[in-house]
Amino acid sequence: MKRISLGIFIILIFFTFSIYFIKNSYIINQNNFDHNTQNTDIGTKPKVSSTIGVINLTNYWLNNTRHYHNTTITIEGQIYEPLPPPPPYNNLSGINVAIVVDGFLDSNYTAVSDEDGEFQIDYRIPLTLDVFSSHKIKVECIDDFGIDEINSLNHFIIYVNATSTLDVSFTDIPYIPDESLVLSGYLRYNNENGAGIPNEQINYNWYNSSYSWSSSSFLTGATDGSISQSILIPTDAFSQTLNLNLSYLGNFPYINSSQKLISITLFRDIDCIWNTVPTATEGDVITITGQILYNNSLMINNRTISIFYDGEPIGSVNTDTIGVFTYTYTIPPDGTGNRSIQIELVNSADKQLNSITYINVTAADPYSPSGTGELPPFLMFSLIFFPILAGVVAVLVVFGYRYYKKQEKESRVVVLPLESKLINLKILKDSGRLEESLSYLFNSVFMDLINARYNRIKKDNETIRDFAIISVKELKLTPAAIYPFIQTVERIIYGKPFQITEKDFYSTCELFSPIYFQLTGHNFVLNF
Repeated sequence: MKRISLGIFIILIFFTFSIYFIKNSYIINQNNFDHNTQNTDIGTKPKVSSTIGVINLTNYWLNNTRHYHNTTITIEGQIYEPLPPPPPYNNLSGINVAIVVDGFLDSNYTAVSDEDGEFQIDYRIPLTLDVFSSHKIKVECIDDFGIDEINSLNHFIIYVNATSTLDVSFTDIPYIPDESLVLSGYLRYNNENGAGIPNEQINYNWYNSSYSWSSSSFLTGATDGSISQSILIPTDAFSQTLNLNLSYLGNFPYINSSQKLISITLFRDIDCIWNTVPTATEGDVITITGQILYNNSLMINNRTISIFYDGEPIGSVNTDTIGVFTYTYTIPPDGTGNRSIQIELVNSADKQLNSITYINVTAADPYSPSGTGELPPFLMFSLIFFPILAGVVAVLVVFGYRYYKKQEKESRVVVLPLESKLINLKILKDSGRLEESLSYLFNSVFMDLINARYNRIKKDNETIRDFAIISVKELKLTPAAIYPFIQTVERIIYGKPFQITEKDFYSTCELFSPIYFQLTGHNFVLNF
């Protein structure tokens, strides 16, 4: 019985310890599970960003407006806590923001919100914004708040205008009607540093104080907006100042119009104030110089002239800023006496504008070799006899040639009844029509003599000055007689009409006298 009781007691003790052990093991495992679960939640929980503020642009009238390049627009806005908390919202101060244009942040234009959360950015519209597209303007926060954000609520749309500039240059010199004015440059956006505007029409027209010529046009370069154009100067422009109006109508509403005015001076003839030596010796180096003017006042500057000696071209030179030209020339040993020096203005209008002067050329001294030795008798005789013999032969040749030329000249001398023409000349002179009298002297006396002797008349397209050159080069008349007479007639008739005196009349007749003698063999004598 005792043994049974002891066994039951031992069994109960074992059972009790087993239950306790099982219970403690469950608690420990449960605690470990809870701990591991907690660690897992902490390690895998995702981070979630939050919006802590918003940017609201407030000057709504700026939206859908148009502005010029290089003008400044003001962007205004406010930063505050985001929705949905009910108002009043808390404004956010000290927030740094920058402007964003077409998706690109421009750090040159920034602002900081004040205590009311407000900010202002003054934005200067750059030349790089295209005039044919719209542009999106908004403001963004540039501060770093970690996972938190300040977002933009809205944006504006703006459009851009450009001005235009006719950046054109030309050669600023005096021009002749019927020449061309060459323009070069660009039609540009905004100013002289802007890009070219391609394939646009430029209108132009000439005008002066009393008349406006018809307009015409050309296009700028198809790729770069360049201008390269030759514009013909009107043939019938008689004023000394002529204006050219260039205009671009623009491309509304994107590009504004622009205009360029150009003024040029015109001349139709030249006068030369010669400053060249009147005499020289063969072999001398002379300076051919003078000043070219028009109407004794307009300086023909920066123009090219050709220079002729005795009718032959010897070179060309440009006039300086006051119309002065200078050319160095060595007198050739090919003749003495009066030699002509002539200038002719180079021009694209194919006009003969020239002036002439004369220089008296003398022979150079013969060369004398130096030495002290005596010459042999035969050589001494040769040096004396042969020059004398050559001189005698030369004298005979000269007299023979002169006799021949005199006979030839007398055979070609013409006889022109002068009495009736002198009566007409006197009537014109006494009636005060001095210009007509000199015109009559040229056209009815001189030209009739030329026609009678050479069967040559002045053509309609030949000027008085042209016929002077023809008289010397073709008819072989003496330049020293022809040029002074014809230049005087031309200057009186065309240069100062109704201003000549009787002194001018008689001096011109004196210039005609040697021409008359050469053509007729008689002196030209006025009996009034």
